[in-house]
Parts: sequence; C-alpha cells; structure tokens
Amino acid sequence: MGVMSTIGTVKVRRINVPPTWRSIPKRWGHSLHPMCSYLAMFPPGLPRYFIEQFTRKGDVILDPFSGRGTCPLEACVSGRIGLGVDLNPLAYLLTHAKLDPPSHDDVLARIEVLRNLYEPPDITGVPDEIRMLYDDSITLPQLVFIRTMFANWKDGIDKVDRFLLAALMGIMHGNHRKSGDTSYLSISMPNTFSMAPGYVRKYIDQHSLVKPQVDVFDKLVYKVNRLFKNQLPIRSGNAFLADARTLSSLPDSHIQSGQVKMVFTSPPYLKVVNYGTFNWIRLWMLGEDIKTIDKGLRLDDEHTLARYTNFLGNIVDECAKVLRDDGLACFVIGDVEEPGRPPLNLAEYVWTQIKDTTSMNLYGIVEDRLPVSDKVTRIWGKTQGNATKIDRILILYKQKKPRFRYGKGSDEVLSKFTT
Repeated sequence: MGVMSTIGTVKVRRINVPPTWRSIPKRWGHSLHPMCSYLAMFPPGLPRYFIEQFTRKGDVILDPFSGRGTCPLEACVSGRIGLGVDLNPLAYLLTHAKLDPPSHDDVLARIEVLRNLYEPPDITGVPDEIRMLYDDSITLPQLVFIRTMFANWKDGIDKVDRFLLAALMGIMHGNHRKSGDTSYLSISMPNTFSMAPGYVRKYIDQHSLVKPQVDVFDKLVYKVNRLFKNQLPIRSGNAFLADARTLSSLPDSHIQSGQVKMVFTSPPYLKVVNYGTFNWIRLWMLGEDIKTIDKGLRLDDEHTLARYTNFLGNIVDECAKVLRDDGLACFVIGDVEEPGRPPLNLAEYVWTQIKDTTSMNLYGIVEDRLPVSDKVTRIWGKTQGNATKIDRILILYKQKKPRFRYGKGSDEVLSKFTT
C-alpha cells in the first residue's frame, strides 16, 4: 500500500516498505564486501532487498555510481549479472575486482611471486605526507615496489593483479587494535577516508604515534584469506571507468541491446564529497592525481539545486536508454537540511523537476530512516547543509509497471539474505 503526498500540484506516491535491510547484522553479506571502506556506501541488504523483489536470476543489474561495488556484487551473489560504472579510479578498481574475481590460490601464488621478485627500491622521491605514515625500513619500500610493478594497472593487468591491488587498498590505512597489533600498514588512523595531511601530521606529533614495521606481503596474505572466506559469487559481472552521463555508449552487450532489468544506485553529492581528497593515500598508491579526480567528479562549480536536478535528469534519461521495456530504476537520495530551513525531500523535489521531460514513469518513493552513525558527511557545499537521517528510494519504471514479488516485509525476502 502507499499514501499520496502533494508537492505543489504534483502528487507523489509514497510506498510503505518495512526497512528489513536495517534489521540484518551490520557485517552481513559476502566476504568480498569489506575489501575496502568507501565514503557514502549503503549496506548490502538495501540493494539485495530490491534485487529480490523486482528481478530474477539471470537479469542484468546496473549501478552507474558503483562506489566500492556493493550493488553489482549483490547482483552476482544472487545469480544476476552485475554491472558497475564509476568515474573514480579507486571505485572502478574495487568494483571490477569484486565482479570478476580470480581464484584464491592464484592470488596467494601471485603474492609469493612478488615477494620473491622484491628488491628494495629508492624511496627518496616519496612525498613527505606519505613517508610520515609508513615505516621506511620495510613497509614503505615494499609499497613503492608494488606501486611500480602495477604502475599501468588501468591499461590491462590481469584479474589476479587487479584483485591484489584492490585488496591492498583496503589495508593502506586503518586503526590499530588496543593491543597495538594491526592488520593495516600505516600509523593508526581511520580507514573509511584519509584525514588531511596537515591534520595527520599534527595528530602524530600530539600522540607520539609510531609507524608500525610490518611486512606488506604478510598483511596481504591475511587480507586475501579473509576476502575468500565465502565461495565466489555464482555469476560474474563487469565494471567500467566512465562518466554515468555517457552510460548508453558503454561497450557492453547488455547495455547496447537495452537488456538492463534494474538500475539501483545512490547518486553522489559530487561537489562536497571530494572523493580524491578523502582518498589521497590510496590514490597515491594508484598513481592518480588527486586534484584531477576531484575536478572531474564535481558536478559544477556552484552545485546549485537546479544544476543538481538537471544532472539527475540526464542520468535518468541515460538509464531509460539501457533499460528493458519492463525495467525500473531505483535512486537512493538523501533529504537535505539547510540551517534555518525545513528539510528538503530531495527525491520528491527531483521528480517534480524532471517529470515533464523524461520518458520514465513514477512508481513511488520508499522512505529509509538511517541511524545517526550512518551519516558521516556534510553534503550541501557553501550552504553548510547537513544530510538528514532520511534517505528515500525514488523508483521509476520504463513502460511496464513493476510489482513486488513478495510481501514487502515477508520472511521469504528476509530468508534471501542468508543464501
């Protein structure tokens, strides 16, 4: 059932769906999911719920802002074909590694090959902000060696090396245990994002942090073993380093033939979440220019509400081109709150702005109230707006109106989470 909401003269159907994805354990999901932390990631149960409700095994699921690959990986785990697109090289690497993983044995064997090939390189050219994080007797030289070996990683390394490099991203930095032990390579610091170099340097001095002397190859073995705790997904997928605004031109047979059953994605707040700046350590390892990434990922210089909705309108149009006639698109969009103003239901607002220019149809909007801890970033630039505790899933369909396969809060859907 649903209720009707009115914005101006536009009626918007709100769909009452119990957020069953919030009741599953926080660390639920395939062992490949925690390969590497990533800003603004949604829990695996969220896309899985909608995948089970609206698609069947063998269907194609696409996320045009794939981040660390949560949605397309859930598609592959559940017997669908997962496709991921992202303009951030780090996101592309993580998504691709998860959607086309090698065997456990092949990855472990490759680590030993690299260990045997290793010779200490010259590290004098390493930036000071990187040198302050890593032990320069063992850890940093090994990182520089691997960085050099994988310098051309975007130009066609095999899936074993791609997986290994992606796994390395997950241990580049993180918090140490109370005992002082660590599964990470850096001084003790957050692992979700990289604090600014100046802040880190000051924190190191204030707390007399000591760089851990750890062997990169040993830590990689430990990380890889954890990633392969579960069997590989029953289907594989594909990833693309591309702008979502060029979605329909990507060289994929499913996309070119319009065979995507469902798009499920969370469009980023491109101006404020500086994906380059917040990942400067990992991006150094990948040989990427941070400023170029931040500039390329921004929507525009001002990031006005009008420009943002125009951007999403373009994305919706691209999705319509690749969807089947019975396809649908789900956009996870957070409410926006500006100081001194009531919260803006951005999902409903976006629909009112694009409804007259898109060929897609509105199915409805699902509300998802988040725990306070799940919102970690400010998202509205110069207005200093905050993300509220509410996300909404804007559901659009192409021609044939979708139907829930199971009861919205049924045990049958929940049972899918354990498979």
